[in-house]
Amino acid sequence: MSAPVMLIVATFTILLVMRVPIAFVLISSSVVGIVLSPMPIGLAALPTSMWQGVNHFVLLSLPFFILMGDLALCSGVTQRLADWAQAFFGHISGGMAQVSIVVNTIMAGMSGSDLADAAATGKLLIPAMRHSGYPVAYAASVICGAAAIGPLIPPSINFIVFAAATDVSIGRLFLAGAVPGLLLAALLMGQASFVARRHGYPKLPRVPYRDRIPVTLVSLPVLAIPVAILGSIVAGIATPTEASLVGVCAVIAVGGFLYRSLTLRDFVDQALISMKTVGAIFLVIAAAAAFSRVLTLYGVADSVTQWVIGLTRDPIVFLLVVNVFYLILGCFIDTTPILLVVVPILMPTVKALGIDPVHFGVITVLNLLIGLMTPPYGLTMYVLCRIADITIQEFWKYAWPIFGTMLVALLLITVFPALSLALPNLLLPVN
Repeated sequence: MSAPVMLIVATFTILLVMRVPIAFVLISSSVVGIVLSPMPIGLAALPTSMWQGVNHFVLLSLPFFILMGDLALCSGVTQRLADWAQAFFGHISGGMAQVSIVVNTIMAGMSGSDLADAAATGKLLIPAMRHSGYPVAYAASVICGAAAIGPLIPPSINFIVFAAATDVSIGRLFLAGAVPGLLLAALLMGQASFVARRHGYPKLPRVPYRDRIPVTLVSLPVLAIPVAILGSIVAGIATPTEASLVGVCAVIAVGGFLYRSLTLRDFVDQALISMKTVGAIFLVIAAAAAFSRVLTLYGVADSVTQWVIGLTRDPIVFLLVVNVFYLILGCFIDTTPILLVVVPILMPTVKALGIDPVHFGVITVLNLLIGLMTPPYGLTMYVLCRIADITIQEFWKYAWPIFGTMLVALLLITVFPALSLALPNLLLPVN
């Protein structure tokens, strides 16, 4: 490692430890790299690189998917999904835990955000699980694991960022996340059933079939929204960017006109919240793009490729090592900077070893989602601990089996690429 690269890494690490906002960490590190460059590069190259980083057509879908998620969460959709899930899954062993997992799985098709799903379902379902006799820390841990399904099942904000960083097809990424997301949901439901039987957690009374029909009819428009979004992409009717606008219109139609629970004031408030979120994300994307350009200037990606290939040419071994690296990195850094800085460095190696970039994207996103429930950085963990009013120690007393279940899902997806690639290869094959 050359002296300038060492100084860049040192700057990045020191500022990160000082808890400087990640966008300014990336910009400051980029400035150090430009100043120390052996080639004469003016600082004017920094804003140019930042602009090029956000000048991606695929990123146009990001504001609309974020707005769609925010509108869905404030329009009473979560309560209707919970009512439907209770009617069909509440009588299974684990009762309300099963309901929480199912609700998060369906919410995944509307928000695409781990934190948004955790906050929305946590506020609604943690009190409900406590009232049903579940330990509140167990309720928080279940929802923390279930919220990770959100960015796997399309639409996914993380997949959009990954696509922008790697030029991988966003449509294939969306399809690739569907089966792994459902697999994770199934494993979490099995784990919840086992824990419920072992500890005697209660389940809800079985709802008669005739009483399930009206609940389904009321919830059907909500259930149709994810189908409309993904179906429009697969059928070739809309691009992912156009489908994001379809999703916004669908949520407005369902929440505002059908359920009449989404008011004009709600729309304006959520639009302002979404604008703030989009602004923060785009600033990080722009800063990360400049930082990646600096690392490319110093040949970091090529050096990593040569070093890794010198160690192993086995794709599975490489992916397992990367998984461990991601798990450690996810404990300290947010998902977006890792997707925009680390992933571009690893992509040349991924291609050199013949690994499908779409498969690698699914592995990356799931792994980083696991990091959101692990201290010291785990944002989802902190959100749910705050909602449940519990300590991290109380949370992890119940969370470690869920963490283990997520690791099993990650291992299966890593070792069996068909879990990720079968659906995109069938519906959106590479030309």
